[in-house]
Amino acid sequence: MAEPVFPEKTGRERLYAMRHQGPCRNLLPTLLSLAWVLACLSSLGAAPAVPPPRESEELATQYEAVSTPQFLQGQKLISLLSIEPGDSVLDLGCGTGRLAQHVAKLVGPQGKVLGIDPSFQRIAIAKRREAAGLSFEVAGSDNLSSFASGSFDRVYMNYVFHWIDKKEETLRQIDRILKPGGRIGISTGRKDQPSRVRDLIRDSIREVLGEVPADLFVSPFRMSQNELRTLAEQAGFRIVDFQILPFSDYAKDPEEVITFLSASSSGRFLSGVGEEQRERILAVLKQKLSKLQTERGIAMDHPAMLLVGEKPR
Repeated sequence: MAEPVFPEKTGRERLYAMRHQGPCRNLLPTLLSLAWVLACLSSLGAAPAVPPPRESEELATQYEAVSTPQFLQGQKLISLLSIEPGDSVLDLGCGTGRLAQHVAKLVGPQGKVLGIDPSFQRIAIAKRREAAGLSFEVAGSDNLSSFASGSFDRVYMNYVFHWIDKKEETLRQIDRILKPGGRIGISTGRKDQPSRVRDLIRDSIREVLGEVPADLFVSPFRMSQNELRTLAEQAGFRIVDFQILPFSDYAKDPEEVITFLSASSSGRFLSGVGEEQRERILAVLKQKLSKLQTERGIAMDHPAMLLVGEKPR
């Protein structure tokens, strides 16, 4: 959340007028209390809204090339969902469709897998994977009303949930479109997970800007495991499995690290500053990342929270 903006002269004049307007006088304590709450939220470092994507054909192609960590973690999530031949499955935020293609093999010719994603550039790549029972559409999580109630046996979001603004509403809609006994699967990162690369990113930002601005996008991971479990339970799901999955791989060099961060975030990485400042931060970050270089490359940690919930029968 961005810091609240308090108007100067105009705001004071309005407050002064409200003190002298009979019934409106009672509004002043409420407004002052609201201002105090907003200020407190700001001082506590409330997370700013997720910036809009800056997707492009180049970024979508890069994502296809560097998204192996998400794919491998997705395979683990799918293994926990007990998908059976003939199931109807929705991949919400399918990206370029690698995981949906894997799931299509599990449901077989009698099943159906639909992948949706708001990026038409990623869906263009996913459509090359279409086959009998496997299809893709451009769509987002903000409106699932086109799906009838009880349409799917399984719905999953693999490294997608952290991008969704209206998480509670999305979970309610998933509950609606799942069949009784159907399952939801979620994989996402933890906000409190240590990360050497993330620490270097913040150090680089401070070196260039002097601080990490609240509206500068660094990481989408803003949930703890308790927050994720609570959201799922409040939406009506019974949690049947919850795991913390440690995972790491290697980027060949600093450039590949930055490509991964940019492509995986649909171009959001380090948005919130001017291009000149962004380039300076990236130059410093590359220098710091080069010090982590080994014969295998640069180690990158990708721990994930995996949650499986079931809709009551």
